[in-house]
Amino acid sequence: MSSLLIFLVGVLPAVALVLYIYLLDKNQREPLPWIFRATLYGVLSGLASILIEGWLSQANIQEGTLDSAFYNSFVVAALTEEGMKLFFLWLLLRKNPYFDERMDCIVYAACVSMGFAALENVGYVVRAEEAMEVALHRAIFSVPAHFFFGVFMGYFMSLAIWGKPEKRLRNWILTLLVPIILHGTYDACLFSMPLSDGILAVSLFIFILLGIYVWIGGHRHIVRTLARDKKHMVGSPNRQEGFYNKEERSDKTINPMGPVEPTPSVPVKESRVSVESFRVSEPTPHVSESTSPAGKRLFQSPFSFEGRIRRKEFCYSYLIFLIWYQIVLSKDSGSSDFDMSSDWFLLVTFIPMLWFNFAQSCKRCHDIGRSGWWQIIPFFSLWLMLAVGDSGANEYGDSPK
Repeated sequence: MSSLLIFLVGVLPAVALVLYIYLLDKNQREPLPWIFRATLYGVLSGLASILIEGWLSQANIQEGTLDSAFYNSFVVAALTEEGMKLFFLWLLLRKNPYFDERMDCIVYAACVSMGFAALENVGYVVRAEEAMEVALHRAIFSVPAHFFFGVFMGYFMSLAIWGKPEKRLRNWILTLLVPIILHGTYDACLFSMPLSDGILAVSLFIFILLGIYVWIGGHRHIVRTLARDKKHMVGSPNRQEGFYNKEERSDKTINPMGPVEPTPSVPVKESRVSVESFRVSEPTPHVSESTSPAGKRLFQSPFSFEGRIRRKEFCYSYLIFLIWYQIVLSKDSGSSDFDMSSDWFLLVTFIPMLWFNFAQSCKRCHDIGRSGWWQIIPFFSLWLMLAVGDSGANEYGDSPK
């Protein structure tokens, strides 16, 4: 494999996720030069981590044991790598004139993580005998994992800067602690799987739960952060010009990252009028959302090809299909000759599970305004897990949200 191809295979998954988080920041996108700088800082954090990990790896711990797996996972890998990411993220943001909203923390933290992941990917692909297999495995698991570690880091950093002052210390601790726990658990599952069959089963179960939590929790943090920024943008015209939060940070008499407070000089009459108008217009948007007919329930018609489903339901469906596929492989792994008529489990579940998978993928394609035939494109299911669905009704039906 040529050096250029190795570089592209290692870098492209990280570039795709950088583009994804950049486009997701709909309120006020960051300048592309700063996005590139954040990714470059992530590469530098990876180089620094290599030096520290080389020193920590010299500890006298017997290989092939749980002690070694946990030490390499939580201390050598997670603590070092997430610590370096946070340090370079701080270097990036301390003099960034465009750092003025909560979502910026997530965007820049994710870009730093993707710079780190790109460097790590290239290193693994270069040393691997089966380069494409390793690159594919890491594109599905490792690179998205680093992405969401950055999302969690940015989320708690936004709470530490803009949140309640009495919880600021706790949120700063969680800014580093939560990514370390997630990263360490991810690596510990992978390092301990080869030790024994019993440990393999437990590690695989924890790995699946971790994947569900990281995907759902990470996207939920992004949605919450975008909503909070949008709320403050609507509340203050200055916020749209990009200097609202910067002025707050420079004024130490005001809560550094708190919401916009009403001006104390507003007359009482104006305040009373605004309350009256708010009382009249309040019920309209909220009642319609809360009373929508069962729009948020999952798996209402799992075998139908009509309609739309959300990312959450699609991820659950894909996980169910993967678990079924692993069960089928485990049943067939003990025999060299495969006889479909003797395998009752596969015989009973084969057609229903394929139908279920195609139907759910088709409805997810509809949610992003695409035909169900798009699912036959290789690895398009990965995009279905990430893409944001159409906000309103489209040609395939009403929004499932």
